[in-house]
Amino acid sequence: MANFESVKMTNPYGIEDTVLKLSIDSEQNSYRLSNLITEPDSYVFVIWHKTNTPCTISINVFGEIITSESNSQWTKVVKVKKVSDVSNKNIDITPPINSTTFFYEAYLSRGTIDTSWTPAPEDDAEEIIGLKSEIKQTAERIDLTVGNMEKEISQLSIRAGEIEQTVKDTEKNLTSKIESTAGEINQKVEDTKNDLKAEISLSADNIIHTVGKNHVTAIRYIRDWLNGSNLDNQNRWTEINVFSKNVNIANGIIPICKDEDGSAITIQYPERYTDGDTSKYIEAETGWKCLELDLGQVKNDIDYITIWHEYPLTSAELDAVKIFNHRLQVSTDGKTWFTLYDSRYQQSGGYKEDPSGKTYYINDTIINDNFSSVQQNIAGINTTIQNVEENLRTEIKESANGFNVNIQKISQDLENAKSALNNAIDSLNTSFNVELGKITGIIEGIDETTDQKISSAIQQSASGWQGVFKKYGMYNDGVSSEQINVTIDGKGVQVLNPSTSRSTQMTTNGFEGWYNGNKVFWMQEDATKTSRVYADRGVELPTLKMIPLTVQDNNSITRNGIAFVKTGGSS
Repeated sequence: MANFESVKMTNPYGIEDTVLKLSIDSEQNSYRLSNLITEPDSYVFVIWHKTNTPCTISINVFGEIITSESNSQWTKVVKVKKVSDVSNKNIDITPPINSTTFFYEAYLSRGTIDTSWTPAPEDDAEEIIGLKSEIKQTAERIDLTVGNMEKEISQLSIRAGEIEQTVKDTEKNLTSKIESTAGEINQKVEDTKNDLKAEISLSADNIIHTVGKNHVTAIRYIRDWLNGSNLDNQNRWTEINVFSKNVNIANGIIPICKDEDGSAITIQYPERYTDGDTSKYIEAETGWKCLELDLGQVKNDIDYITIWHEYPLTSAELDAVKIFNHRLQVSTDGKTWFTLYDSRYQQSGGYKEDPSGKTYYINDTIINDNFSSVQQNIAGINTTIQNVEENLRTEIKESANGFNVNIQKISQDLENAKSALNNAIDSLNTSFNVELGKITGIIEGIDETTDQKISSAIQQSASGWQGVFKKYGMYNDGVSSEQINVTIDGKGVQVLNPSTSRSTQMTTNGFEGWYNGNKVFWMQEDATKTSRVYADRGVELPTLKMIPLTVQDNNSITRNGIAFVKTGGSS
C-alpha cells in the first residue's frame, strides 16, 4: 500500500512550508498526477525532491520514464517533453519500496524553458548573497540579477517596449529604480525604513521632480457630510463603495448618522447606504449631517472610495443640476480626521451629482506627509511644497508672462468645536501674482474680534491701484456682509461700497459723493453743492442761523417752520 500526507519542513528556499511526504511498500504503487494535458505541444515538468536515505526515484512523464538520484538535500528535476499523442495524460512518481520521500512545488507549463517560480531577491537575500549572478531569458523578456555579501542586489529587466533597472539594499531598505520606455524615463529612490521617496519623470515635453515623505493611508472610519443642495435643504445619501484589491469591503456595513456635535441621529433604511442599489436614498433632517461608516479595523490597502448622493432623476425637475454642500473625511481612530473633499473650497462650490457617483483615489489624496515637487515644461515651471500634518502648502508658478506665489493653510477642529466657525474648515490663503504690467496680492484670514472670515485683494498696474476688502458673514449662502473697494489712479481716489451703491471720490477738481449712479454732493472751488440738506438742529451761517421749530396758531393747530435768528443771539 501507499501512504501520503502533508507535513511541515524547510523548503528548497530555506522557508518553513508544507511539502508532500510519500511512502510505498509495493512496486505497483505510484503517486499519479492525472489528466494534465488536452492537446499536443511541448511541455516542461518541474519538481523538487529529497529523501531520508539515498535512493533513485522514477518519474513517468507522459509515457517517458526518467530517473533522478535523491538524498537528504533538495534536488530539482526539470523535464522537457514534446507530446504528439495525448493518449497518456498522466505523470507517475515512483520512489523505491519502503522509502520515505518528500516532494515540493510540482509545476507544468507549455514551452521548452523552465519558468517555474524563483524567490524575489528581497525574499531570499540570505540565500543569494555572495552566491550567484543569474540570467533568465524567455521569449518575452531577459532578467539579470546580481547579489553580494552586503545584501545589495541589482536587477535589470529588458522587454520589447521597456527597460527596468533596480538596485536594492535589503539591509537598509533602500531601493533605486529606473524605468525607460520610448516616451518616458522614470527614476525613483525609496527609503522604506524612513518612508522617504524621490522621483524624477522625464518626457519630451515635461520634467517633474518630486520628493516626499509617505503618509500611511490607514483608514477605519469614513464620514460623508451633507448640508442640503442648490435645489433644496434635504440631505439624501444613496450608496458608498470602499474598494481594496477589487473587493468592496463596505458592502453590508450599516452606517450611523451623526450631527456636528457627534450625536447620533435616527434615520430610516440606513442599510441602503451599502446595499449596492443606487436608485434609493437615505434622508436626514436639515443642517450638517454625516453618515459615519466603521470598517471594523484599520485598512492600509484601500484603493479608492466612491459615493453617490441623490441625483436629479429623483428630483422634481428631471433636467435639474443638483450640487450638494458636501465634505468627505477619513480617520484611523475616529478622533483625527483627514478631509479628502470640501465643496466650499473645491470645484467652485461642488460637483454635479450623476448616476456614476464620485470617486476618490486614496493614494492620490493623502499619500504624502511632507511633499515637494518641481514640474517643468515648455510653458513654465511649477514648484509645490506642502506639509499635510500642518496643513501648509506653498506653490510658485512661473511662465514667460510672469509668476504667481500662493501660500495656503487649511485648519480643522471638528472634535472640540465651540462655535460655528470652529465647526467649519477655514481656508486661509495668501497669493502673490506678477504678470506683465500687473501685480496682484490676496490675503485671507480670520478677524480675531468677530471670528469672521476677512480678505483683502490688491492689484497694481501702470494705470492705478485697486483694493477690495471683505468681511464675510456666517450665512449658509456664504454671501459677504461687508465689502469696500478702493481705487487710486490718475484721476484721484475712490472708495465704494458695492452693497449700498455709495461712493466717495476725491480728485484734483474737488470732492464728490455718489449714490445709485447720481452725484449727490460735490465741492467746486470754494463752494460745496448738494442735492439735498438734512439738519436736525438747524443751519448756522456767519451772521444768520436757521433753526427748525414747532408753533401753534390761534386755532391751536401745530405748525412746523424755520426761525431766522442772528448768529450768536436768539432774536
